[in-house]
Order: sequence, then C-alpha cells, then structure tokens
Amino acid sequence: MEKRNKRTLLNWSIAGILMLLFLIWHGAFEGPVTSDEIEYYVERYQEQHSEVDTSNLRRFLEEDDGKPVVMVNAIKLYDTPTEVNGQKFGATSEEALSEYTSFVLPYLIKRGSYPIYSGNAVFDTMEVWGIENAEEWSSGALMRYRSRRVMLEMATDSVFDQFHDAKIAAIEKTFAFPATTVISTGNLDLTVGLVLLSLALGIQLFINWYRE
Repeated sequence: MEKRNKRTLLNWSIAGILMLLFLIWHGAFEGPVTSDEIEYYVERYQEQHSEVDTSNLRRFLEEDDGKPVVMVNAIKLYDTPTEVNGQKFGATSEEALSEYTSFVLPYLIKRGSYPIYSGNAVFDTMEVWGIENAEEWSSGALMRYRSRRVMLEMATDSVFDQFHDAKIAAIEKTFAFPATTVISTGNLDLTVGLVLLSLALGIQLFINWYRE
C-alpha cells in the first residue's frame, strides 16, 4: 500500500509539473508590458527604423492587457520573388517566404507562440468593399503570439532584419492586424490539460490494478 501511495503521489506530481511548465511556456502568468519596457522597445525599434513613426507602436504597447494576440494575415505572393538590397532569395516566392519562416517559426515556438491556421486561397475574394486591390490573395494565416512583449522582442531582434528581407522579396501585398480571442472552438490549454489528465488517470488505473 505504501508503494502504491508513493506511485500515486509521483504520478500526479509529474502531471501537475508538466501542466505548470506548459502554462508558463504558453504565457498564463505573463502580465502587460511595463512602462520601462515600452520605452525600451520603442527606442530600440526607432533606432532600427528611423523613418517609421512609432506613435501607433507606442499606443499598441500602452494598451497591452497582457493577453495573447492573434495576428490575422492575408498574403499575395509575387509570381517571381524580387531582389532586396541586391540579394536574391530563392527561385520562387514560396522558397523566399520559406527562408523567412525557417527563422520565425522556431523563434516564436520557443516563446509560446505558434500558427493557429494557415491555408492557400482557392479562389478570388468572394466579398469585398471599402478597400482597393483586394480581390486576389495567395494565402491566409492566423499566428498566435503569447504576448505583445514577444512580438516586440522579435521585431527588435537584429537577426530578424536579415530574414525580413526574404519576406519583402516574396510578398507583393499583405495586411495584418492584431486581435484578441472572443470566441474560439480550439484551445491548446484545454487540449494539453485533457491529454495530461487522461495519461495520469490511465497510469493511476494501472497503479491501482497492479498487485505487489
């Protein structure tokens, strides 16, 4: 009986620790950016992009509620990638964009951020008004960022600039805007929690069944 109790305690402790580690990675305990962080990110971004007005960036950070952000993207690729700063990025726009994502995805996944959805367009825009040149797109995507802090960490990372040129070479036009979740039929927190709970229950059943 004593061994069974120890195994039970170990089983649920491991499940609890794994869930806690996941929640930390996923940003459950991450708060809004601080005023010092805002000044740091705005100043760093301004140094790298002196031609850009950072007033919207500052407001975006000042309105941070600490929640994850989903970036909604629509993308139209060039038929042939362009040269950027005299550099070529692959024979096709898909190859050029892949060079960009080969850096971005691992960078973001390490920081609790990942694509929620990505798909290729199968037809022209079915409904559009109030916007010009919006009839044709190549793909659409939803990218989850753990926080606005992560977004600015990447945007102000000097390594990011090297790969951002590949994105410019590949994409003819795009729009992207940040959104917070109101309704979602998918929830990774719940999925991971249920998986860990199922595993722990399965192990517990084996512990209870096993005879010393």
